[in-house]
Amino acid sequence: MIPALALAQTLVLALAQPVASAEASREAYLMGTRATLVARAASRPEALSALDALLRVLEDTEQDLSTWRDTPFNRLNRARPGEIAAVPPALCELMGLLSDWTRRTGGTFDPAAGPLLDIWGVQTTARVPSHEEIIAALPASRFSAWSFERSACTIRRPEHGRLDSGGFGKGEAIDRASAAAVPSAGWLIDLGGQVGVWGVSPPGGWRVAVAHPRHRSRRLFDVRLTSGSIATSGGSQRDQRAGRARVGHIIDPRTGTPATFGGSVVVWNERGLVADILSTALYVMGPEQGLRWANAQGVSACFLIPSGNRVRVRASDAFRQRFPSARRPVRS
Repeated sequence: MIPALALAQTLVLALAQPVASAEASREAYLMGTRATLVARAASRPEALSALDALLRVLEDTEQDLSTWRDTPFNRLNRARPGEIAAVPPALCELMGLLSDWTRRTGGTFDPAAGPLLDIWGVQTTARVPSHEEIIAALPASRFSAWSFERSACTIRRPEHGRLDSGGFGKGEAIDRASAAAVPSAGWLIDLGGQVGVWGVSPPGGWRVAVAHPRHRSRRLFDVRLTSGSIATSGGSQRDQRAGRARVGHIIDPRTGTPATFGGSVVVWNERGLVADILSTALYVMGPEQGLRWANAQGVSACFLIPSGNRVRVRASDAFRQRFPSARRPVRS
């Protein structure tokens, strides 16, 4: 029996179930969070080998996408404004997908929102910028301003532009792990707010507990995963205060101000990248617009809305069909 995977910094808690085959688990600090990995295989040596392979993929992804290190992704942020820079082949397809999803979500997801994160101090010490600062930062905070040319794999950085991988990096890491997986093994990856599974699963699937939007260590209901990824976006512990003002860590790229929704959003998708992107986009949209968009697009999404001492659970049609055990209003 693998013990419950309860991580203090995660909105989604993954629990491994008893299985007949061998399992091995490991924890590591990756992608800006404490990650937990569980691998299943016919023997323990095979499970340990699968864990080693998973760790290499996650570490390689971090070496590609981190904005805190000298990575291929971060070098785009250091290009001279207006200069045409080559996008490495490994990143070109990803940049194209980011461009597509920025457009499809109406700009509620935008990987170029770095300047807005900076003026609000989201990744450092929170502050409240002036209206003039926000207006000045908006033009460079849109991916369209980067002039990405998909066919040529080139990009042009705007003045003060900064790309940020926080809204998609974990999902991309899970997808890369899936692409490199050994067919005879199975695994679960918990990257703090996003869980991905692949291959041979425990009987009935991996049991993933969806956490309370305000109390991350408290479970609201369980879902069973046999494939794909489930990502959660919310405020809670990652939000900061600047004086009396609450500064949410998810910025609405359309307005340049923190998203106003006070709950959390859970999204399932077969692709980790898509689940990661859409959990951010739907959080920015909020429950009303978000549910309309999710239903129109056939997206599996669930909004957890605190209301007094209860939490309202509002799910899209696709989410209810996939996870019928998701409960209605629960006491907080």
